[in-house]
Amino acid sequence: MLPGPSSRRVVRSAGSVSRSVLAIGVLFGAIASAQPVTYFPPIAARTSPPLLGTGAVGVTLWLSDPGVDVGESILFATTPQSATTSFTLGTLSAAGVPNLPATIDGIATAPGVLVQGTDRTLIAVASSGQVLVGTIESGAFVSRGPNQTVTGGPPLALAVSADGGAVLLVSDATATQFTRWELGLPSGTADAVKGLTAAALTEPARSLLLDGIRNQVLVGGNTLGNLYRLDARLDAGPVLIDSALLSQGRLAPPVTGLALYQGAVAAYLLVTSSQGLTVYDLLQADPLPGAFRVIPRDDAGQLSGPTGVAVTNLPAGAAFPAGVIALGDATDRGLALVRWDVLAQDAGLAIDTSFDPRGLPSDAGPTDGGCTTPGGCGPSGNPIPPVPPGPYVPVPDTSSCASAPGGAAALGALVTLLALVSPRRRQRR
Repeated sequence: MLPGPSSRRVVRSAGSVSRSVLAIGVLFGAIASAQPVTYFPPIAARTSPPLLGTGAVGVTLWLSDPGVDVGESILFATTPQSATTSFTLGTLSAAGVPNLPATIDGIATAPGVLVQGTDRTLIAVASSGQVLVGTIESGAFVSRGPNQTVTGGPPLALAVSADGGAVLLVSDATATQFTRWELGLPSGTADAVKGLTAAALTEPARSLLLDGIRNQVLVGGNTLGNLYRLDARLDAGPVLIDSALLSQGRLAPPVTGLALYQGAVAAYLLVTSSQGLTVYDLLQADPLPGAFRVIPRDDAGQLSGPTGVAVTNLPAGAAFPAGVIALGDATDRGLALVRWDVLAQDAGLAIDTSFDPRGLPSDAGPTDGGCTTPGGCGPSGNPIPPVPPGPYVPVPDTSSCASAPGGAAALGALVTLLALVSPRRRQRR
């Protein structure tokens, strides 16, 4: 006896469910196998005592001026509704900086800026809706203007320009648009010239980085957790370079911090989010597949969701002989520091102390940067071309356009698998 129509429907339904389960299994299996490699380096040191306030702990590194030990650099820890706390990098001892505004909403720094003909590390401070710039001399903040009011707030970014001045990026009140300001300091006070305003992002920005060597702005999203790129001139719209939704564990909202490790033969982008610290090799044509996560830990536990990041490739005292990463820790209310050389040994990264962004040559070693991988090239082992001699942001001249990098393949695979899950249309008899 042949099965009736209802039985055939049951059989077809069971077959559809089997195919759906198989497709879902393939999808999740692919996602699981594509999860980024995770490293668990030790936390070398922590700041103390715990910071006041609640919420995220941001971190900014002010590099010491040329000729001064990098260990004398200053780490700034910013927390909402609380005074900014500063620490000496090499010892993590308290380092009060007089004359700073009482309320600080955000800080950005840029080494190698010409101030009255002398290379200095410039610092920009967002306070109560306005941005001030200055230098730190003899441990105190020295205001350098600017000569007109610059409104905006966090996130903000700062970098040296090709003419020795500086480029400042400030956010609007919604944190979805950025305005570029040119700063020149031949007289000691910043002469500010307003530039372009970028097209609006689809989500508010949480973090901002001005990469002068590659002439790009990197933006970390607050609500979607995406990573965007804009041209440094702000004359083209934002390009999505990594999506939290399709990042396979690299990102999650919010993207709390961005920092650049720049050497003579190495360049890594460090990104913090609730997924941990993610490291991208910027010298790869597509840095996404090789990106990996870092979750530092010590006896106090794991730092799985750092809320800010700063890094230097330069030796910073006896405790950090080959550079250091500083991470904001909202749980333990302070900063956690990781030795770059320890992470580099585990993850196959370059140890490159030969590039000094402050403008002076380093005595740290040969131009190959002491790379730990075969060929001195970073995780891939491919030859790395030399970078320009300084982190210079160009003066606006010609327009630019950008195209989205990889990521379409992953999206296509996802769409294909979802199509397999969808039930087939019933044929008409």
